[in-house]
Amino acid sequence: MATTVPAMKAHLGNTDYYILSMKAQEVADKVKIPRELNDWSDMSVEEIYQRDINYTRVKTQIAPYLANDDSRFFGAIIVAAINFAKEVSFEHLEKFVKKGDLPNAYRRATDGIGFLTFSGGEILIPLDGQHRLKAIQFATTGSDEKGKKIPAINQPCTKLADEDVTVILMDYDPKHARRIFTKVNRYAKPTTTGQNIVTDDDDVVAVIARDIANNLIGGRLVKYTSNTLNRSDEQFTTLSIVYNCTEQIINSNFPTGRIDKTRLPSPERIKLYRNKATEVWEKVLENIEVFSDALSDREATGDERRRQIRATNLLGRPVAQECLVRAFLRLTNPNTKLSNDAVCERLNNLPWPIANENLAIWDRVLWAGGADGKIITKNRTLATNLIAYLAGEVLTAEQQKDLLEDYRSQFPDPEREGISLPHRPAS
Repeated sequence: MATTVPAMKAHLGNTDYYILSMKAQEVADKVKIPRELNDWSDMSVEEIYQRDINYTRVKTQIAPYLANDDSRFFGAIIVAAINFAKEVSFEHLEKFVKKGDLPNAYRRATDGIGFLTFSGGEILIPLDGQHRLKAIQFATTGSDEKGKKIPAINQPCTKLADEDVTVILMDYDPKHARRIFTKVNRYAKPTTTGQNIVTDDDDVVAVIARDIANNLIGGRLVKYTSNTLNRSDEQFTTLSIVYNCTEQIINSNFPTGRIDKTRLPSPERIKLYRNKATEVWEKVLENIEVFSDALSDREATGDERRRQIRATNLLGRPVAQECLVRAFLRLTNPNTKLSNDAVCERLNNLPWPIANENLAIWDRVLWAGGADGKIITKNRTLATNLIAYLAGEVLTAEQQKDLLEDYRSQFPDPEREGISLPHRPAS
């Protein structure tokens, strides 16, 4: 059955292509990933160039977004059309409307505008957008690739089927199509963790982390373009660290299972999360001396002081900040019977300055090398446990044994037997 759609013909490099709009259901029906083609098993290695679909990502993130969010939107799907020359035709608008009948300002603009007719014999395969394609199918049916109901989809979004999807279409030539696919995907730069947090309005942790960054720390002092701070950066911390700490605060105070990051909870639940996160952040920012010092002047006049703190104190480094906040949560657990102020005092007494006499305590756990060394990012759980222990956390004999084993595991085999946990500072 023939289908005609409005389209615009365009040209870039050595590629002619068409920009058109199709109903989501048409896209889901017509566009086939290579594995769904009848002769998939006969294709050469060069022809099987599409990456495998990450069905978990489609089911847990993209499809629920399309099904549940009325603000859904995404960019164009790029497809190549097999049987394009024989089965698809394009007719310019001027075939039906004489240019002389149009105002002068519109004549040149109509050069590429026309109508594209699909006769029904074409096969469309995606060069970019196969995850979005599958998400449309899952969202409109509520079921996954195995026909199982998707828990994150409240009900199939049938109205999505009649909504419009932008498609960029070109003729299929195996070598040319493969080259375009490779370039589009190779040079698509992933967004950073911080950039994802900035733009995510469905993840309650991201929403609250942005509030903390803007209202308690100051937007200019939280770096979102990278997960690390350089020596010359003026910021106090990174957005990814604020996010991690905020998630820990919520999880430790509301242990009700994994937080659903694909859709916001009720306003009442958001308020509970936000209030607790704000309470903890206010306490540590005000009462941890290094934090308070770094934020005492939040204007540009305080930037050099923040750089100096980062160069001379572990708590100027974002990863150490996260480990401290996590240790604070451990130590303020109701079972410890320690007040927030008492915990902050104990944490302040730990040897945070980057000096040779202190670094032996953090060696191989939080810090590598001497005074010119670097922070270790992979040992956050061990570093958190060590900080809590040094600050006076009461451990059972079994817990202390486990901590010692984890601590010793950072050292070479011949040295491990003689290694003991660092001494706790005198309180």
